[in-house]
Amino acid sequence: MKSIIFKSGLLALALVTAISSCSKKEEGYTINGKFTDVKDGTVYLEFTDGDKTIKDSTQIADGKFTFKGKVAEPLLYSIKFKGSEFGALFLLDNENINFEAKKDSMFLAKVSGATQDSIYRSFYKNEFKKISGTAGPIYKLSDSLTQNGKVKLTPEQKTMLDKRWADLQTLADDLTDKFIKGHKDKLAAALVIDERIVTYGTPEKVKEYYTILTPEIQKSFYGKKLKDNIDLNDKTAVGVTAPEFSQTDVNGKVVKLSDYKGKYVLVDFWASWCGPCRKENPNVVVAYKTYHDKGFDVLGVSLDDKKNLWQKAIEKDGLTWTHVSDLKGWKNDAAVLYGVKLVPTNYLIGPDGKIVAKNLREEALQSKLKEIFSKS
Repeated sequence: MKSIIFKSGLLALALVTAISSCSKKEEGYTINGKFTDVKDGTVYLEFTDGDKTIKDSTQIADGKFTFKGKVAEPLLYSIKFKGSEFGALFLLDNENINFEAKKDSMFLAKVSGATQDSIYRSFYKNEFKKISGTAGPIYKLSDSLTQNGKVKLTPEQKTMLDKRWADLQTLADDLTDKFIKGHKDKLAAALVIDERIVTYGTPEKVKEYYTILTPEIQKSFYGKKLKDNIDLNDKTAVGVTAPEFSQTDVNGKVVKLSDYKGKYVLVDFWASWCGPCRKENPNVVVAYKTYHDKGFDVLGVSLDDKKNLWQKAIEKDGLTWTHVSDLKGWKNDAAVLYGVKLVPTNYLIGPDGKIVAKNLREEALQSKLKEIFSKS
């Protein structure tokens, strides 16, 4: 009899615990914040991703503030001040969270109690820190040998640096791979895929990692975002017809991609403020001069938002082909249509309007064009 009572008691306790646990989750989140260098004012809690924005605000009193609310699922929110472009970013879930920061160094904010966020941050504190720590000396060595791009590397120096870059890539791929596979049931994996593989990897790798995520993570906001990216990449994959777009050139004339039908055209997404783009421009100039008379053209699509800077860069870099832009920056309609996440990004499109290759840079561009036009 005592045994039955004891077991019934345990069952009741388990039920109470389960119910209180569920109700606690339903209560939502509480963020208790503190600024060590701000006594009063207004602070904002904001989620922004694409066209979706959620905002809240509260008052600071004697350096302290509190946010209360509820999220349907964990999302990357930022705590920031009015007029600030960036703030302290963290994964907000329905938990009791403590936040401490200084206004002028929000990126160093201390966030505790955010379970999903701590897992996500662990990648950048451990794996990514090791990657960037290894990359730093290679960048310094490269700048030293080339005197910041002024001196050409010897064949021996190029071989040595190529080997070091390849080793770094292997290290980065290995550490990132292990983190994603080890956290396939966590939002951190979806976020790392989005931030590291979508931007710097390949569409094939994004697909591969997406398939190993658990169904719950695939159905999350960031899982759906990955699926959208995969679907978009399928629309701009090698072999498919390039999506049509039109924008105005520097003189206000409307230019369409279909105007280039019958030619090989390199659609080059770039911007005047993009260092790697400006570094690659001389290579595109060489390609244009070498193959233009044989049926090759370039259509520059700028992610600038200031026309004068865009035009100055075109003139300074000697880019004599047609250039278009809607001056919307990263929201450039053509860039959004093609899923451009970083610049430079380019697409080589054939005479039939189908995509022949993506992201041809440096020697790869020259080699591909030589292969194409040596046959014609």
